[in-house]
Amino acid sequence: MSRSTPKQPPQPLEDPIDKQIQDNVAKWQSSDDPLAPLNDEQLDLIYEIGDVVNSLYFDNEPQEQIKVDKQELVINNNKDFIQWMINVEKEIQHENLKNFQAYFESLTRHLTNCESLFKHSEATVDSVGDLRETYKNVIDKTNYLHHLSEQLMVQQRVLKEKKHDINSKLKYFVYFSKCQESVEYLGHCKVNNEEFIDVLNNIDNAIDYLGNNLNFKESKVYKMKYESLLTTALTYVYNYINEIICETTKQLISSENIQKNPDTTSESIFSLYYGKFQSASVKVKLILDYIEVKDDLNSYYQNTLYDCQKSYFTQRQPILEVATSKALSELKEKHKNDYSTLFRACCLFTIKVCIDEARCYNYFFKAISNQLHDYLASLCQYLYDTLRPCLILINYIETLSELCSILKNEMLSEKVLQDPHLTKYIDVIKQLLEDVEERLVFRTNVFFKRDLNDYKPSPGDLAYPEKLLQMENIVVELRERRPDSRASIVSLESQEVANINHPTHLRSYTGNSPADLHGMWYPTVKRTLVCLSRLYFCLDKDTFQGLAQEALIVCVRTVQNAADLISARKTPIDGKLFQIKHLLIIREQIAPFQVDFTTRELSLDFSTVQKAAVELLHHRNQIFSFNSNNALLEFLLDGTPKVKEYLVDSRKEIDKQLKYCCESFIAYVTKLLIGNAMDWIEKAEKILKIIRVENTMTVQNNELTVKGQIYGKPENVAALLKEAQRNMKTRIPEVQRSMQLYLANRETEFILFRPIKNNIINAFMQIDQVLLKGGYTTDDQLQIACPSPEQVNILICSVSLTIEQEPLSS
Repeated sequence: MSRSTPKQPPQPLEDPIDKQIQDNVAKWQSSDDPLAPLNDEQLDLIYEIGDVVNSLYFDNEPQEQIKVDKQELVINNNKDFIQWMINVEKEIQHENLKNFQAYFESLTRHLTNCESLFKHSEATVDSVGDLRETYKNVIDKTNYLHHLSEQLMVQQRVLKEKKHDINSKLKYFVYFSKCQESVEYLGHCKVNNEEFIDVLNNIDNAIDYLGNNLNFKESKVYKMKYESLLTTALTYVYNYINEIICETTKQLISSENIQKNPDTTSESIFSLYYGKFQSASVKVKLILDYIEVKDDLNSYYQNTLYDCQKSYFTQRQPILEVATSKALSELKEKHKNDYSTLFRACCLFTIKVCIDEARCYNYFFKAISNQLHDYLASLCQYLYDTLRPCLILINYIETLSELCSILKNEMLSEKVLQDPHLTKYIDVIKQLLEDVEERLVFRTNVFFKRDLNDYKPSPGDLAYPEKLLQMENIVVELRERRPDSRASIVSLESQEVANINHPTHLRSYTGNSPADLHGMWYPTVKRTLVCLSRLYFCLDKDTFQGLAQEALIVCVRTVQNAADLISARKTPIDGKLFQIKHLLIIREQIAPFQVDFTTRELSLDFSTVQKAAVELLHHRNQIFSFNSNNALLEFLLDGTPKVKEYLVDSRKEIDKQLKYCCESFIAYVTKLLIGNAMDWIEKAEKILKIIRVENTMTVQNNELTVKGQIYGKPENVAALLKEAQRNMKTRIPEVQRSMQLYLANRETEFILFRPIKNNIINAFMQIDQVLLKGGYTTDDQLQIACPSPEQVNILICSVSLTIEQEPLSS
């Protein structure tokens, strides 16, 4: 960088410019030709300014005697003056600039310093540039060194990974000898500990690893070695567990022999069985839990676990089978006279044994196995073998039905069904229940034959209506003494039937007569209903329906036979009312059974066989013909009996039988009251029919009339009607009394008596029509005096035991 040198102060020199200035100044106020002429005012002003300047600059200076230097310029002319004045101005100017000279010198010094500083700065910049270049070189070398270090680290890491990979691949090849030593050492003394489990884990890992890397040179060989080593280790495990279980069994047998005395109870013996094994389970629980965890992963563990379980059950089963059989035999001997208690006690004992055995099994093993189910099944089989022979000795339906209830409701409760350890027990109970039901069905069929179908009624069973009258008198006496006495008359057997009727809301058509007391029912009816009420809760729906249908058929038949005997002994009214009453009882008592009494029955129809046989005889000359008209072939095709299926509904059969009995009773009572009048109507209708036929044939026979017949004479008809009215007056109360005694239900009595009254009224209406068409005159009709329907209704109501009067039916 160039720097200019400082300028020196100017020196007064004579130059053309100064000379020119001096000339101009000389001519400035020249008198001849001034360059700047001034007027007087301007001159005055200049003088005033001069005075002011003098006062400002020269008044304070001491007045000194101006000494003129000899060398000082002497002014002789204008030119000298101008020269002097210029010098003075320069001096003045120099004097004025004197104050700035120090500042100038200071600036000059600063300039010098700045130039020196600038030089040093340039040197520093150069040094920094050199340093930057040096730093850059160092950075490049450092980066190169770092890059090289990173490469070395990567190579080191790769080498370590390769080393680790090689070590991991060689781990199980190198580990085999050490693992073999560990198995041999721990297998003899420390099977049930974490160290041995770690060894087994390492063997499993080795087998898995070698199995996944069969491409290695010796993988197959070492895999076989490890599998063999695992087999050896698991053999040690099995031997250890088997030794513990066998030792526990020996201790148990020895303890049992020591405690064997008459006072020792089965409960204490079973407590000993479970206590010993629970203590032994602690010694093997750890290793068994590990084997069960590995059970699903490896077949070696599955086989070992199976063998351990087999060893457990092999040692456990003989002891428990003997103890269970002995305990069940003791219970059987203890409750040999009470089968219900026997079944309940044996089943509860078996449940307890199964649950306790499952708990004891869980001391050793967690998962449920098929061997456990088989073991529990063998124990439950003793329950079946103990109770099954007892069924042959039970002949009472009550006992068998109670056993069914115990097995179905108590022994197969919801809690039992949800227990997974009681599966085999449930199977045995179901099998036992089926046997009980089978025995119950058999004894029920025997009951139907002996106690129902072959029942021979005693005279007391047929003493109707004497029994009803006697019971009515007893009830009246008891009612006078105690209003609630009727409840004390109900037998215990009636309560069983009442239990089945409790939920029903059906309308009852049986009343409160003595006949309604269960003790007054006909024995076969009572036995049938009590039997069905017991079977309803014991048997399945289909079996119950079949038995119920058979029972009802037999019961209805026995009631029919009893009604016939009562009719022969007393009157048909008693027999028919007896039958109606018991059919109503049966229908009402079976209504609550929530089953369908309809069953399907099959039969063979042999009607086509006869027809085919006749055709075969007619075409016997075609028996051996070799064409489609072969008679033998047609006989085989057409002569096969047909199987027909039809439905039998016991409820409908009872309703049909009840309807038939009611119609028979209505017809009989109607005949009893106005039988002669109905015979007369039948004869008169025949005559009127003949007259109508002759009228259609245009044959006039005025002599043929009802009146012209002997039985149609007015006096005979009048006597007939009077006899009918007398019968109504005397017999209607008797009939209604019998209906009240048997039925004791006003609604039922009304329903049954209303057709009788309608028949009587219709009969008199028919007689009135015959009188109009039979040739009777008005006088004859007055003589006969046939009552009108209103009069007949009033007559019937007047003689009825009930005051209620129903309107006439159209």
